[in-house]
Amino acid sequence: MPTKENMFRLDVPTERGSVLNGVLFRKGEERTADMVMIAITGIHGNFYSNPFYYNIGDTLNAGGIDFIYAQTCDAFGQIRTFNVKTKREELIGSWNERFAYADEDIDAYLTFAEEEGYRHIILAGHSLGANKVIYYLSRHDDPRVERFFLLSPANLDHMMSGVTAAEKRIIRSQVLRGEGEAMLPFPFMGWVEAQRWPDRRDERSRRDGGTNESGDQEG
Repeated sequence: MPTKENMFRLDVPTERGSVLNGVLFRKGEERTADMVMIAITGIHGNFYSNPFYYNIGDTLNAGGIDFIYAQTCDAFGQIRTFNVKTKREELIGSWNERFAYADEDIDAYLTFAEEEGYRHIILAGHSLGANKVIYYLSRHDDPRVERFFLLSPANLDHMMSGVTAAEKRIIRSQVLRGEGEAMLPFPFMGWVEAQRWPDRRDERSRRDGGTNESGDQEG
């Protein structure tokens, strides 16, 4: 993946075992900076689709700050990786991501930065990655995060407004048939290949004998 002298590939394992791929921008193989910015990407926000991150990495490096382009589970529609716990290859991506994975994904990158010896960590997020940072910080008083930076958080209400009533009926029917882990027969929100899985409202709905539906660009 990396092609420049200041770019190094990262393979960061999460608590669930899935290995995430990122890119570290720094001036040499050995750390000399004390500060690093970790940028959590949005849906399909991968290194190949957004070359603007080259400019961010180069600019921060010029200012004495290292930069981690932190691809999370949904950086691609589908991509093969390795699971260090199962010792097997697995297919991850936006098609089967859980938003709650944000906890493990962000912690994995923070742990890498901590183990590298960075004393000042800025946690940043773009698009849905910004929402993940908000989610993480709302749940964890993490002393490793000195500052945070949010760039264009996703408007989830607006994103979900594109899911039609007919699509919601298909999702609801698929869940009630016990096929919540199967791929949806249409691009979710018009462009994301996705699974549908029950959330707590679905469980409550089934206990009550009724039905409910919910849903979860780069986004």
